[in-house]
Order: sequence, then C-alpha cells, then structure tokens
Amino acid sequence: MDFNGLADPYVKLHLLPGACKANKLKTRTQRNTLNPVWNEGLTYTGITAEDMARKTLR
Repeated sequence: MDFNGLADPYVKLHLLPGACKANKLKTRTQRNTLNPVWNEGLTYTGITAEDMARKTLR
C-alpha cells in the first residue's frame, strides 16, 4: 500500500509444472486503486495444446 492508502496491484500467472519464461505472464499494473479491474487477454506462446492439458494455472 502506498502512502496515500492506495495500491498498485497486478496479477502474475504461472503454468505448473515448469520454470521457463514461456510459463509466466503478468498483467499491466493498475495504479492507485484498491479495487482493480483487469480486462486483458493474456496468451501463452510456445506451448502446445497437449502441454496445456497437462499444466495447472497458479
């Protein structure tokens, strides 16, 4: 929380198992809010549909 009582939240998404950069995404930061709304589409690249079926989103 900032000195003004607000925050700069964002969301990190990880596909597990896996530790490569292709398994990690992050939304844009919503500045100065305690009630963020994300309306973003995030796309994983370099991952096949077969791989996606074996992974878990965290």
